[in-house]
Amino acid sequence: MTLHLAPNSPLVWLWLATLAALGVAVWAYGFRQPPLSLNSRRVLALLRVAALAVLVWLLALPVLERNLPGSSTRVVVLRDRSLSMDRPSGETRANAASSPTRAEIAAQAVRELTAAFRGHAQIEVRDFAGTLFTDSTAGPAFGGYPGGPGRAATATGDALAELARLPVERRPDGVVIVSDGAVNAGQDPVAAAHALGVPVHALLVGEHTGVDRGIAGVEASTEARVGEATPVRVRVVSDEERGTPIEVKLTDGDRELAHATVLAPGPGAEVTAELKVVPARAGLALWTARVAPLEHDLSPDDDTHGVAVPVAPGKLGVLVLSSGLNWDLTFLRRALLGDTTVDLDSRVRDASGNWRALEKRVGALSAGDLTGRSVVVLDALSGIELGPAFDKALAAFVHGGGGLLLLAGPEPGAARFARGALGNELTFMSGAAVGAQASPEPQPNASELLMWDDDQARGARAWHEAAPLSDVVPIAPGGADRVLIASRENPNVPLWLARTVGRGQVLLVNGTGLWRWSLTGTDELAGERGRRLWRKAMRWLAEPVQGEPLRVTAERRLVPGGEPVRLDAILQDAQFKAVSGAEVRGELNGPGGATRPITFTPGGPGAYTSIFASPGPGRWQVSVRATRDGRELGRARGEFAVDRWTLEALNAQPDSASMAAIAAASGGKFGKASGAAAWARGLDTRQLVRNRTASARLWESPWLFALVVGMLSAEWAWRRRRGLP
Repeated sequence: MTLHLAPNSPLVWLWLATLAALGVAVWAYGFRQPPLSLNSRRVLALLRVAALAVLVWLLALPVLERNLPGSSTRVVVLRDRSLSMDRPSGETRANAASSPTRAEIAAQAVRELTAAFRGHAQIEVRDFAGTLFTDSTAGPAFGGYPGGPGRAATATGDALAELARLPVERRPDGVVIVSDGAVNAGQDPVAAAHALGVPVHALLVGEHTGVDRGIAGVEASTEARVGEATPVRVRVVSDEERGTPIEVKLTDGDRELAHATVLAPGPGAEVTAELKVVPARAGLALWTARVAPLEHDLSPDDDTHGVAVPVAPGKLGVLVLSSGLNWDLTFLRRALLGDTTVDLDSRVRDASGNWRALEKRVGALSAGDLTGRSVVVLDALSGIELGPAFDKALAAFVHGGGGLLLLAGPEPGAARFARGALGNELTFMSGAAVGAQASPEPQPNASELLMWDDDQARGARAWHEAAPLSDVVPIAPGGADRVLIASRENPNVPLWLARTVGRGQVLLVNGTGLWRWSLTGTDELAGERGRRLWRKAMRWLAEPVQGEPLRVTAERRLVPGGEPVRLDAILQDAQFKAVSGAEVRGELNGPGGATRPITFTPGGPGAYTSIFASPGPGRWQVSVRATRDGRELGRARGEFAVDRWTLEALNAQPDSASMAAIAAASGGKFGKASGAAAWARGLDTRQLVRNRTASARLWESPWLFALVVGMLSAEWAWRRRRGLP
């Protein structure tokens, strides 16, 4: 048992008060008459000084802690089942020349730990990789562990955090991690181990052997166009000696597109190869970056890394119509003028109602100006203000698949768009009241469109610090509307609202002051972010929505190896209304004639989803058919590609430093999985788990109060019996 006093207790004054109580007790029984025996004097003085001393030290708010028995302690053994555990461990198997895999070493370590701790603690073995596995993630629907959804990454920190979220009665008193330590996803495992509050022991699997070179990532432009050079950056890592030349190539099938030579940066660093590619045809280009193979490479799977690049056939026609020059229009035009793939035509209406062209020579406005356009921008203008002929042509343009960007401007804001040929489709209902300004809060359903920085954390921080919009009016989104950016102060108020009109997409910007997102004195990348945001928005608007009843798309055009594939199907009728309750089935066709059936499960209205384990590297075509009551409702085709590259292939070497840091941060012990039995025998059982304690606040204890009252009462009764006052 241990006794703790409140922090910053005045110990000096407490000791002085205790000495004063001792002096009072000695003085009180220092008389000679009436006579008392020596033992009586001592007992009475002791009762008084003990009672007074207890009262004095209760002012320090003492807490008594005692250890509870450890017979029911729970220990969770976390076993790494990521793809890197399939690699050879580098350790020699007894009586055999081959090296066992890391998974085999881990399995043996788990058996030895279970036997060693039997009788001392309740052992629960949990598998993890990209997530903490449950029974459902090991089932056939997810391909089991060999092809399961989470094996393509190692997130030790997430697994520890998941243990911390368990109910109190199921939380472990100690944790043992059996892993190669190659963490490549999720939160910081060291911080998660410390936050768990129990000893986290770490057993390292595998030895540091050989050398490795590979590709850490490939970055390509999202704005490629036929006939124009587009940059591709290949990030290379290597364990080789610094300065070793490494050849990097970019290929399209067997055809080489570009090549470069970089120098090895040394272990723990990376170098970037800058390549230029001129796309020859439009569509989805799947290119492969390669580094020259290394003899006895520890992980050859990371020598290649694919990249998917959408290639546009020509320039994107954008027509901007404004009621007058303003800062938002200026920064929008600046972003689009710097894009060589955009054919921009801006026109501003003057006070007399005439149109003045800013880029072209012709200022007059006619329905023919919509020819060759993909997106129209209306800046504080309604359709009726454009003239009957153009208003009618604009409605046909949007219904046919053209994009429409609405800048609401100042009062009356979005209400102005309710007038004109598109008035019924562009009527926005009044919603909750808002203040004069509203800060932007991007929504998860628009993460790809609104990702204005390659670094997601840096981009999220920039959004949090983005300037608020002014002139925001209360709007209530409709049932089919998608809120892309909401107000941080009032999440029910949209700042960016997307709506489908026919086959066209409409994006409403509620408020003014967008130019401030591109101009800030504290963020030197703000200008580039603003330009990137507007360019992505234009391309997103230019893509018409589904024209056929059924459409199927892949969540990611290029899926890293080993990760699950998600396909989304949308089913509509001839009036573009969602069709639910259908049976949607499909078939995959891949390399070498491989086929595989897939089934879609219903989601939202007219939405169907299929998630399945990786079918393997290569380019895959998917054919989908929707039926209801035996009647076919639609067919669709799509494609996606699966890369050979995985995070697990990149981190090939065991990381002993990470495992040791996890143990040190939580008070655990570090060891080798190959010697798990000896490690367990050398571990004090009391060090295995957190010592469970029970605490009692003594100043609230009725027993201590009764003791003090009893001592004072005994002294008083004895004094009265002896005739003392």
